[in-house]
Amino acid sequence: MLGLILASVPAATQDAYASAFLQPVGEGDVITATEFSDSTRAFDQNGKLIPIPAYRKFELASYIEYGLLDRLTLIAQPFYESARQDDTAVSTPGTEIGARYGVAEFGPTVVSLQGLLHIPFKPGQSPQGGFDEDDVFSGDLRLLVGHTFAVDGMPSFVDLQGGYRWQGEGVPDEWHADFTAGIRPQPRLLFMLQTFVTMANQAAAAYGPYSYTKLQQSLVYDVSRDWSLQGGFFETVVGVNAGRELGPMVAVWYHF
Repeated sequence: MLGLILASVPAATQDAYASAFLQPVGEGDVITATEFSDSTRAFDQNGKLIPIPAYRKFELASYIEYGLLDRLTLIAQPFYESARQDDTAVSTPGTEIGARYGVAEFGPTVVSLQGLLHIPFKPGQSPQGGFDEDDVFSGDLRLLVGHTFAVDGMPSFVDLQGGYRWQGEGVPDEWHADFTAGIRPQPRLLFMLQTFVTMANQAAAAYGPYSYTKLQQSLVYDVSRDWSLQGGFFETVVGVNAGRELGPMVAVWYHF
């Protein structure tokens, strides 16, 4: 799925918030993003890049959060993915639904627990395993820790997430470890550096063990109090039995 993280609140506060933080009651955010990636290489079982038939993938998703209670934020993420390799093409619409619960708060540090159910509307098999298995039913449970601070007066944050994803259709279960750091060098500008690590150590059905790490850099510009624009670039930097993806991403943020 798209590497989205909620990392901003209305521009009037000029604070940076990571996804571990909860939405205020009655408020929410919508981030609509798209990614395009293609590759002619993949990581083999030894982590070396090898040539493969050209692979292309397009993703469109809207990430929605809404503060229902003081400690409970509802989450929904409808998505559409289209992938092609050789003469094989797969398109997968679907959604993720779930919630995040605030476990504890220690000043600028927040600890949350989040659960999501991944529901594809058109289950099937992707042309190339290891390029994200968005076309299978799955459940995701993770622990999130967010911390805000200042660097020379510039609002900043870090967000750490660790989780486990149960997957159907004979696809191996996965461990996930995600890290995001953000800083506002100017009141309207947010710079983010993100790392997404996926590991499937146990083979299942036609799949062997695989792992990959993606890096994403992006800038978010606050057009107004409620609207922001984001642009960035992502790349799979290391992997085992996994595809190498790289390409641009753009997003529109709306706070309500």
